[in-house]
Amino acid sequence: MSVQPSETDETYTVEPKTLRSALPQTPTVAESESSSTAPPSYRSLALHDSQVDVDAYPTEDGLLVVDIENGASKIVNALAAELLLPDGEETPPPDQPSPPAPPLNVVIQIVGSRGDVQPFVALGQVLKANYGHRVRIATHPTFKKFVEDHGLEFFSITGDPAQMMDFMVKNPGLMPKFKTLREGEIGRRRKAIFEIVEACWRSCIEPSDSSSDSDQDDDTTRRPFIADAIIANPPSFAHIHCAERLGIPIHMMFT
Repeated sequence: MSVQPSETDETYTVEPKTLRSALPQTPTVAESESSSTAPPSYRSLALHDSQVDVDAYPTEDGLLVVDIENGASKIVNALAAELLLPDGEETPPPDQPSPPAPPLNVVIQIVGSRGDVQPFVALGQVLKANYGHRVRIATHPTFKKFVEDHGLEFFSITGDPAQMMDFMVKNPGLMPKFKTLREGEIGRRRKAIFEIVEACWRSCIEPSDSSSDSDQDDDTTRRPFIADAIIANPPSFAHIHCAERLGIPIHMMFT
């Protein structure tokens, strides 16, 4: 398939099992002095591999869409070799270890049952033991002992998972039942959600959980805590708002 943007441009051809990408060529000093506004010259980078599957097509607004089905990592490595290394710099040996990641304050916010909390506890143990991060599990008070028994810091976000499950069973649809409205359950659920959202925010900025008597009264829980990253499941609600306010990355997942 060939894409011809104009008569003056080069023709870029995407063949089966072949990727051609136009890469900018750094102009020489003489070229820069002769024409400071001239665009850089281009050259082609061809990658031939039987395991690379690429398709390309133009859009009505003049864009070229490249769809990579297989072999994305090989394409990235080929482009990185051309774009990331300055002239004269050698590629580092593949067996050279990468520098260790700096220790971070990671808060994991979880709303749900024991089945929701347990996988995040396992993740927190890996982040703490293997990478040296300070990991805080922010979840319901009923899981406090379970979290601390596995060597992780606990922060209560209030809420009773049994009551939450009962509400969802009684109101499985998008709209609650009229019986739920008449009994005032909506107001109680709104109050509970407000408390969870407020506690999730505090779990990102407070040194320890002042709302509960933690068994982990050590130097770790007395040190200041400002979250560097958030991991959360979607029902914890406050995750994206906390990340936006602090300007930190967030990773959401269901377990």
